[in-house]
Amino acid sequence: MYGNSDCLHNSLTVSIDWIAFTSTVIPTPEEMAAFLGYSIGDFVLLPKGAQGYRKMHRLNGFPVTILSDGTPEMGLHVMITGSAIADVLGHFKRTLEDYVPFTKDRVLGLADFDNTVMIEFLQQVKRIGWLTRFDLAVDDHGAQYFSVEDIRAFLDRQEVVSKFRKFRDVYESSLTNESTGHTVYLGSRQSEVMMRIYDKQLEQNQKAAAEEDKIQEKWVRWEMELKNSRANLAADFLIERKELGMVIMEIFNNYVRLIVLDDSNRSRCSSHPLWEKFVGAVGKLRLFVEGARKSIRDKKHWLIRQCLPTIAGVIIADGGSFDIITQHFDDAVVRMSGHLRQLVSESNPEWAADYGLM
Repeated sequence: MYGNSDCLHNSLTVSIDWIAFTSTVIPTPEEMAAFLGYSIGDFVLLPKGAQGYRKMHRLNGFPVTILSDGTPEMGLHVMITGSAIADVLGHFKRTLEDYVPFTKDRVLGLADFDNTVMIEFLQQVKRIGWLTRFDLAVDDHGAQYFSVEDIRAFLDRQEVVSKFRKFRDVYESSLTNESTGHTVYLGSRQSEVMMRIYDKQLEQNQKAAAEEDKIQEKWVRWEMELKNSRANLAADFLIERKELGMVIMEIFNNYVRLIVLDDSNRSRCSSHPLWEKFVGAVGKLRLFVEGARKSIRDKKHWLIRQCLPTIAGVIIADGGSFDIITQHFDDAVVRMSGHLRQLVSESNPEWAADYGLM
């Protein structure tokens, strides 16, 4: 039921899946974009704001949001979701090169890059503001430890010691009775700490644009959603210890523990052997930053989902004229990010010469 212990360690990765922070030190979206390593031209001003802010800037191509124009004490608020973190760290690294010992002659290894740049980023965020949300994730590729159904069974048998007082087990399915999601929630969304364990394979396959894009391997994700004081405390632990795996392991053990019922007092019961292996393996892992969008096809899907309705509305309002595209096309080509230019070059190596950019 629980898999082969010989391959347990190799099935895990740990990552940071959400960073949100507020700053009253950086006053404008332009300066906040520069802090992150971008220019404000990389962002789009959306029609309305959110969370009490009147303005919202969204990064082209990645889910990074800057909220502004609230009351003075609200400052600016930034939200960075998991798929954008790699891109943000890459841009932020360029802002460090003048005063952090990165040189053109020294190429950082993946682990060095992930840990060093992320820790520096968190330190700078704490310098200019405070975290409001910080999500930590453990991915069990292959479901070598526990399935979501296993976790529900532990809860039903009361083989769990936890600071959480309640749980929710949520199944989702289509109208054709196809399973589309399964999540166990521990704790409340209103609290500063909530855990969710869910079927990542089902979640990802719902987003797949084509059948061949679907994931065949089982995949279980454990997430800790930390807010406000708990978010800042976890970031402080990471800055101090520099090993995300150890931080997550200690949080896991503090809030939940799967047990064997070998004592009348559950708090004195032994930890389940597989739980001990799980948290032990997590504790040995270093930070993994999930890669962001990698293909032109992904860009096309994002454009269709996010931008095409607005473009269509503008064209229709202009009586069917495509001037909004043709008049601004050359400027858009010049403003393409380095990452996008690289993707374009992989599909069309001659494009730069065609547009006079050689």
